[in-house]
Amino acid sequence: MKKLTVFLHFFLISVLSINCQQLQWILLSDGSSGDTPIARRDAALGFDSTFLILYGGRDQSGMPLQDTYAFNVLQGLWEPLNFPNAPPSRYGMASASSIGAGLYVFGGFGMQGSSQFYNPYTAYGTSGLASYKQNPAGADKQTPRTVNKRNTGAINKQNQGVSSKQNFNQMNPMGYNNYNDNDDRIDENYYALSDAWFLNYVTKSWQQTQTSQYGRGFGSAAATPYSSGIPRVIYSMGKSHDWMYSTVETTGQVTSGFNQAGSGPAAIIMYDLSSYNPSYPHARYGHSTTLLTDNHLLLYGGCLSGYGKGGPCPSKDTWLLHVDRGHWERLGECPPTKTGAAMVTLPSYSMCASIGQGIMGGWSGMNMGNEPPVAVLWGGREFNPSSIRSYLSPPDEVAIFSLTQKEWLLKSARPSTTDGSFPMQREGAAVVAGCFQGSPGMFVYGGRSVTNNRRLLSDLWFLQASAQDALSSPRRRGCIYPFSYYHLHGIFQFFAYGVIFPIGYIVGRHVKTLPVKRSLHMGLQLFGVALAICGFAFGVHSVRAPSWLHFKHAHAIIGIITFILTILQFLAGLVGFIFLNKENQKNPNYNKSDHNVSPTQNTDDKWGGEGVWRIGHRILGLLILALGLVNISLGVFLAVLPLPVWIIWYIYFGFLVLLLIGMEIVALLSRNGSRKSKSSTRPGKHKNSLSDLIQKEYPNMSLMIILSSFINIYYLNT
Repeated sequence: MKKLTVFLHFFLISVLSINCQQLQWILLSDGSSGDTPIARRDAALGFDSTFLILYGGRDQSGMPLQDTYAFNVLQGLWEPLNFPNAPPSRYGMASASSIGAGLYVFGGFGMQGSSQFYNPYTAYGTSGLASYKQNPAGADKQTPRTVNKRNTGAINKQNQGVSSKQNFNQMNPMGYNNYNDNDDRIDENYYALSDAWFLNYVTKSWQQTQTSQYGRGFGSAAATPYSSGIPRVIYSMGKSHDWMYSTVETTGQVTSGFNQAGSGPAAIIMYDLSSYNPSYPHARYGHSTTLLTDNHLLLYGGCLSGYGKGGPCPSKDTWLLHVDRGHWERLGECPPTKTGAAMVTLPSYSMCASIGQGIMGGWSGMNMGNEPPVAVLWGGREFNPSSIRSYLSPPDEVAIFSLTQKEWLLKSARPSTTDGSFPMQREGAAVVAGCFQGSPGMFVYGGRSVTNNRRLLSDLWFLQASAQDALSSPRRRGCIYPFSYYHLHGIFQFFAYGVIFPIGYIVGRHVKTLPVKRSLHMGLQLFGVALAICGFAFGVHSVRAPSWLHFKHAHAIIGIITFILTILQFLAGLVGFIFLNKENQKNPNYNKSDHNVSPTQNTDDKWGGEGVWRIGHRILGLLILALGLVNISLGVFLAVLPLPVWIIWYIYFGFLVLLLIGMEIVALLSRNGSRKSKSSTRPGKHKNSLSDLIQKEYPNMSLMIILSSFINIYYLNT
């Protein structure tokens, strides 16, 4: 009889869900009540039946937090929790919650050492009690409260006098102001942690699980959306103090060595690899991930710049990982660039109904509504200082991803019914998928405002949406394809080192009979230098990471060396032009005939002894050309450009290198032929000068420099 009642309940839910609602924002707490946790960002949030579990994060001064709070979604009350063996304080940890299983936390930045909170914790019984703790003090006096009306003034009052540029971090031994919107400097004060913890929703206790070989923070974790046992958890990438990782690890189901009661190694899906490969996503941090199914991990955005790696920050590339095969699939781009955005896989109405009936275990945690997997993406830091024009998301915009269609859609959500407002745009909010009043959706707590003086927030919102609701909501706008100084840097350097300099080199090196050879060569090289300077300036402007974090990868190192050599070559060319003109005017050639001797104009550039400067100038130019071509090739990968772009570039690159090699071979054969003809007409032994030796070996050196470009690219890609 009970099963029949449950099935009838699910049937009614499915019938009612046919009349789909739009995406709807609901304000659960405006953060003005006395029981609200202090404002924070980069915290972890879990959903346990009728409770939200908030752990850690960092406060306005940047200090890591260890406290844990529970929010009763039935009564709208916050209350602190004390665990006997809680994880150490931290922020920026990768976290994921699985309905019916628990909250998983990995890594982050914090202080080494075990927890200092050893207060006993009493587990609660069945779900639906008035408190997450059993018989808390004053529980009998608690009365249900309605949803608070949003009061922006209360939030501002709470943060009054708190400035992101006027706080001193006591953990900083140097005593300098480390919270001046430079998150990289803040992270230097804390340890990159490698431990992992699991809050079991059944035992109501924290347990330490696998550790990683790399301690890192601001990675991303995703868990099996619905599980009544051990969930599959995948945590990816992140950064330490001086490095950024592309490592992807997994624990839980279908992995070996998972032990909730003790530590052990995690299974590796993807090792830390080079960023010069288009077949998998680059290393990053601040990205968003979610498990659409047990075998499909969705990854979006993040910051790819600095920490020994390179790329846009924020980014907007989307990847789909087929977990069982370890294969990454590049998907189309659509939402604006984001870091620290909230993304979850939506539950179904039937799943929320099963939670209300308390039969999660009996249904093995399956998504009983059989709805297609759909993810929602909201918030994050979208503004990029290197952008020429920003395309910030409107307040009502929510990005929707459908696994069936494998595409993004930008949808419109309805505001809160209490005051008609939307949540403030933010980054680093704590987020989790869950259910409220029988409806599926996404909970969002706190974070740092990206519009209101970057203050930390403490309000709690719920985005009500099922997969059907999300897909049927009205579209907000089309996909966004921003253009930034990062792109200008690539365009200018491509034309400088990929077009103008090669043409100028060919004119100066291989053209023999053109009357305007010198003028054309100088004009092309001057134009190329101007483009290179502009491209370098755009590149410096587009890099937001400090120099000590940026100049650690091949593209940045080769780029600065190439630019310095370009300027030196330009100055050497000007000096040589002045001295060559004077030398040619002082030493005209004479043509002897049977009747007279007449001076003729010297057509060879000789300075410093039989053309030594000229050959050195050409060798340096060829070196700059080779380095420029190599660096453009590396930049194509770092820019996360679509596959057709780098295919076209490599076709052009291969054609250009083959052309230069062919012309050098022709020059080598021609020079050897002319040398043999001259030596046959000269009696006796001729002693080679330094100029003759350089001219003899120059073609060989040219071929070696050009061929080394291929070798360098192959080495860097592998």
